[in-house]
Amino acid sequence: MGNNQPKKYRNFMIGAASAALVASAVAPVVSAAEFSDVKGNTHEPAIKALVEAGVISGYPDGTFQPNKTLTRSDVVKMMGKWLVSLDYEIPADYKTNPRFKDLTSKSNDELLKYAALVKDNGVFNGYADGTLGAGLDITRENMAIVLVRAYDAIHKTDLVTVVKETEFDKDVTDLAKAKAEARPYIDVLDYFDITNPVAPQFNPKNTTTRGQFASFLYKTSNVEVGEEVDTEAPKLVYTGEKTLNVEYGKEFTAPVVTATDNVDENVEVTSVITNEAGERLTAIDTKVYGTYKITYSAVDAAGNNAEDVVVTVKVAEPNSLEVSSVEGLSATQVQVHFNLPVDKATLLNADGTFKTDVLSMTSLDGITPGNLTGTLSADGKTLTITAQNVLSKRYDVVVDNVKSYNGKNIVKYTGMVTLTADKTAPTVVKTDRLSASKFKVTFSEPIKELGTVTYKLANGTVVSGSGNGVTNDFTAGAKEVTFTIGSDVAANQDVVASFVGTRDMAENLISPNPTTVTFQKGDKDGVKPVVSTITQTGAKSFAVKFSEELQAAPTVTVSGMTGITVVKDSTDPTVYNVTTTSVLDNAKTVVVSNAVDLSGEAGETTTKVVTFVSDINAPKVQSSAVVTDETNMKQYLELTFDKNVDLGSTPTVDATGSFVKNYVTTTIGETDLTATSVAYKNPLNKKVIRVELDTFLGTTFDVEGAAYTLDLTFNNVASEFGVVAPKAAVSFVRGTDGTPANTAVVGVEAIEQDTSDNNKVNVTFNKEVDGASASNVANYTISGAVIESVTLKPAIDGKQVAVLNLQKGSNTFTGVRNISVQNVKAAGSTKVMEMYTTSIVSLNENIAPTVKSAVLVGTNQVKVTFSEAVTTTNGTQDFELVIGGATVAGKTTVTSPTTATPGMESVTFTLQDNVSTADINSGLVFKALNTISIMDAVGNKLSTATPITITQ
Repeated sequence: MGNNQPKKYRNFMIGAASAALVASAVAPVVSAAEFSDVKGNTHEPAIKALVEAGVISGYPDGTFQPNKTLTRSDVVKMMGKWLVSLDYEIPADYKTNPRFKDLTSKSNDELLKYAALVKDNGVFNGYADGTLGAGLDITRENMAIVLVRAYDAIHKTDLVTVVKETEFDKDVTDLAKAKAEARPYIDVLDYFDITNPVAPQFNPKNTTTRGQFASFLYKTSNVEVGEEVDTEAPKLVYTGEKTLNVEYGKEFTAPVVTATDNVDENVEVTSVITNEAGERLTAIDTKVYGTYKITYSAVDAAGNNAEDVVVTVKVAEPNSLEVSSVEGLSATQVQVHFNLPVDKATLLNADGTFKTDVLSMTSLDGITPGNLTGTLSADGKTLTITAQNVLSKRYDVVVDNVKSYNGKNIVKYTGMVTLTADKTAPTVVKTDRLSASKFKVTFSEPIKELGTVTYKLANGTVVSGSGNGVTNDFTAGAKEVTFTIGSDVAANQDVVASFVGTRDMAENLISPNPTTVTFQKGDKDGVKPVVSTITQTGAKSFAVKFSEELQAAPTVTVSGMTGITVVKDSTDPTVYNVTTTSVLDNAKTVVVSNAVDLSGEAGETTTKVVTFVSDINAPKVQSSAVVTDETNMKQYLELTFDKNVDLGSTPTVDATGSFVKNYVTTTIGETDLTATSVAYKNPLNKKVIRVELDTFLGTTFDVEGAAYTLDLTFNNVASEFGVVAPKAAVSFVRGTDGTPANTAVVGVEAIEQDTSDNNKVNVTFNKEVDGASASNVANYTISGAVIESVTLKPAIDGKQVAVLNLQKGSNTFTGVRNISVQNVKAAGSTKVMEMYTTSIVSLNENIAPTVKSAVLVGTNQVKVTFSEAVTTTNGTQDFELVIGGATVAGKTTVTSPTTATPGMESVTFTLQDNVSTADINSGLVFKALNTISIMDAVGNKLSTATPITITQ
């Protein structure tokens, strides 16, 4: 193949024609090379260089306005003209086939041309939902993507792959704040020092100004690439699921990197991954289900390209909803990741609190989390739990009774998460411009104290933090704070906000301290927002699209209708979805008013006569199936319509027909079945309704294993336009209803020590319990004590008590304990209880007092010394006297002193009669009676396992 050739380099800026075209997109009009507002500006060298090259220019008033932000349409036009200068052709179908959902054939012709060109060449792909968002500002992370893709398109390179496989010292410190797609492109800018090493924060979420773009474009224009020498191209051969060969026999496993045949030759193999929408990805996300394509490309040292090989990979959706992981986020937050999008209605209430029995967080160390609230990510896969109190150490997390977006039940999750003390400093993640005078600052975690915030203009003038200066809406525990700039600040002025002493919930100071952000107060842009389109989206809904984003929802009225709601679209900020309470049909007058754009420019009231079209076609049953419900194990006949259906008051289904069992046909007449209620299987899918077969078929006609052929008649089932559902013919085989699992969950009602025996602790359950689980010692823990066994008492009034028998002497102190009960089931239930913990139950120690000595201190008195202070009931008989191994009549009774003082370690007992020398020589012993009343201060009775020898 020959030796490697020395690389020749060419500059990215190709010719004056390209430069002139770039200029027309970046600046509105041509002006002189010197500007009144760039002297001393950080971007001055780049601006001057690009002006001298004829790339950019300024405004007629002699200004360049380096702080003015660029919109996405500005960048699309610029990049499109750039490609045209390099002999790229405008697609012929640019007008009839707009490349973005929010463009129509009536959109600006210039924008349509260049949007088609940049989309087709992979330079500008738009948002994930297929929209362009032309009027929105372009962020720095998206700017990085566009610049690198433009370079790749022009030079047929893949800088992302080149940089990814190159070791280098990275300067950018906030790469993690960028979206995953943008990170490798920011790496490219970092690698070529297009980013500023002196200012390591890239601020990917911030907008891009004219000055910033000038610097980035100038630096990117000086990136050099080599020119190649023609030779024979290598070959790629796909030989199996994971194996890819080149013609030299080298094997690769996806994703492929580089192979070297010998010192004279190397072949570089790269992979480009795209999803079903054609969007380019850095890797296949196994949690995003669908079909992916991996396009393998190979190039040798001379630059010869092999024919691409495309491999299709399918990631299938799992069969059940599961928790993938649980992790701590901050001092008050925990994040739960799911493998499928969750149905929010089964998880959270409208106020962010959790539905009953779906989530619990129980501290194992007595650090209670307090009230819990949650937020679900837009894709439904990530739940962020925010606790009222600061979290620390170990927590048992239980997630249950939740469903996925498509109705799959969750596999109950029980796990422990250990949260280390939060030592991570909070940071400012991004600053978003909400309107001309409102800005939202987002922190990396909830903030406890905003600290001291001061405001200054760029020239150092102090701006008040109240009144007509700058105000904010901070509340403790917030992650986002909105700042409003008042009339003290003129339009187009920068306000620098400095945060000093800002602390997170764990008292960590912000980093850096102080942190500064800049707000640029806008002015009315002179362009009023206008209604672009009004599009019917349903029987009772339509969408109003504006030419630009608004500050808030506009007012929308429809002739003759009340109860109208207007909500901003979740994917397109220029669209508002309008819902009515009545069906939209025929011509209606729609009035749109109070539309104010982000600059504060108010639009005119728009009045349009809109012709709404009613769907006169009846909803038809497309398919039917018998399905067993996972919860109650009963069989349902599920009916899927070709469109959404509305269920009116008491919707029902009735039927006539027949069924066959053992070759015998039985007819079902018009009065044999009773109209039975139907319901949505899932409220989120209004195409599918179902009826319980057990109720529908009744006792007489419900036959297991029978094959049914029925004509269904619906009542109060209609399309969204009110067209009644017609009869439908269905056939199915009746199976067997299962026995629903008993999912009753038992709880602990009380835990208390036995009043007469410190060796027993009684746990009262609020239901009768499963004996095996309730008597399992492993399901109970008492800190500082050993549980030997568990005894169950009979259930009374639906409740049952488990007696925890403590090992004698194992409970060494009196006071409150950590006590936990877990894994106990209700009688007959398949579901274990939620872990119960308490740290407020006080238990007495169970170390029984013993006799240290017994001494004869008189012919009828014995002094007994105990291991601790004891009490005894005055005048009672605690012992009997044994002389010579036998009781002696007239001398056996031993009486407690009538003057005994509670809490004595020594007690003198009186014998019934005097003992003689012969008695003493025979041996004197105390033997405890069953009536013994001697106990310590907390009620532990004297331990007298062996007789007590009396000495002199």
